[in-house]
Amino acid sequence: CGDGSSCPTGSTCCKLASGDYGCCPFKKAVCCSDGIHCCPNGYTCDVSAGTCNRGEAAVEMIELGREKAPNVECGDGSSCPTGSTCCKLASGDYGCCPFKKAVCCSDGIHCLS
Repeated sequence: CGDGSSCPTGSTCCKLASGDYGCCPFKKAVCCSDGIHCCPNGYTCDVSAGTCNRGEAAVEMIELGREKAPNVECGDGSSCPTGSTCCKLASGDYGCCPFKKAVCCSDGIHCLS
């Protein structure tokens, strides 16, 4: 991150409103302009609606974590924040689903709470 700290593998550093850095549980995530939330790669932030949008699809924005220590270990040695689930991506890497005990979909892109 820009302040010398780091986020777990598979997550993205985003600047918080305070000027510090937080971790978004998605690889190559979009950091929202409010300095509080983030969206998965390929989505855009709609801060006023509190959603991440991609075409007709909209999902709830994810709050940036201030905790930098990894808590959920994935099968490849990477990790995800507490309260999330490791899911195998279509690429074979692991990504973080923002839901605890989520169901990872077979498409390697989506997950369900």
